[in-house]
Amino acid sequence: MGHGSKLEHNKDLVVAMAKRLEARKEFGHVEAAFMQLNDPDIPTGLASVAAKGVDLIYVVPCFLATGIHTTEDIPGVLGFAKGQMSGKIKAGGRTVEVRYCQPMGDDPRLAEILADRIKAEM
Repeated sequence: MGHGSKLEHNKDLVVAMAKRLEARKEFGHVEAAFMQLNDPDIPTGLASVAAKGVDLIYVVPCFLATGIHTTEDIPGVLGFAKGQMSGKIKAGGRTVEVRYCQPMGDDPRLAEILADRIKAEM
């Protein structure tokens, strides 16, 4: 799940990430959705996945840090109260369980990516 942007490249980045996750074949169906500005929006993405017969959906924000979008806006769209990380929702004409994941945050693997970016410019 991405923020959404007027820049096509930003949308493409989130879509590509979803395709990479799906290619891993660890998580079943993976679909990109966006908080704003791009399609599909979060409710449409959830409905699409639920319509495929999925009973459990993980919503993973493709965001670097925790902020108002990840703590209030996205949970609000999911119908969750602040701080709620899972629950049952109606999507795609079905009731499905949704588990909301944390953003990337302070993960030490991100330092490796930053180091690679620096080395590419050396």
